[in-house]
Amino acid sequence: MELDQLKTSWLSNNRKLENSLRLNEQQIAQAQTTMVASTVRPLLVQRVIECFFHIAAMVLLLVFLLNNLHETPYLLSALALLAFYSTTLLNALKQIELIRNARVSDDLATQQRSLVLVQTHIVNYVKLAVLFIPAFLAFPVIVSKLIKDYNIQSLAGFDIIEKTNGHWWAVEFWAFVVLIPLGIWFYQQVSYRNINRGWVRSFIERSSGKRVTRALEFLKELGEMK
Repeated sequence: MELDQLKTSWLSNNRKLENSLRLNEQQIAQAQTTMVASTVRPLLVQRVIECFFHIAAMVLLLVFLLNNLHETPYLLSALALLAFYSTTLLNALKQIELIRNARVSDDLATQQRSLVLVQTHIVNYVKLAVLFIPAFLAFPVIVSKLIKDYNIQSLAGFDIIEKTNGHWWAVEFWAFVVLIPLGIWFYQQVSYRNINRGWVRSFIERSSGKRVTRALEFLKELGEMK
């Protein structure tokens, strides 16, 4: 009789322990999902706003391009900026997808993988900005053309083409010749395979996003608890 009671008591305590462990796992999973969602939400909002900005800029550039199809310098300037905005738009859309995956998933490995990929795309975003620095010289060209086309007298003083007697084209050309190879070299050097180099590691750490880093550290701690 005492043996049966002891066995019943042991089974009851075992069920309580299993329920307690299951409850703890659920609480950890809930805390994990809540923390990741709240941490990356501002980044998600930022990327959505950037997408709208990129799309608006691309639409305006397309209009400018169509109006200047027969003027090669302005056409090339618009194409350079369109290449930049289309590339960064795709990057931002990919980040949004990865952030959403990290927010909705309750699987630790999936969240970690998504956040690591977000971090990689953030670094690529900064690398692209450096690579496209020469393309930014097209902004004064396009603004100058718009000032001339719409005869905006109040901004006539900002006509960079007129102010430089047309030499801005040469500046833009040589900037492309010199900076594009440097940008390509920089883009290739900044990668995780070169993380042992101090300046590469410093650049990646600075540009990879503090919010994503904090979320990854939190998930790592939860993984150790599990």
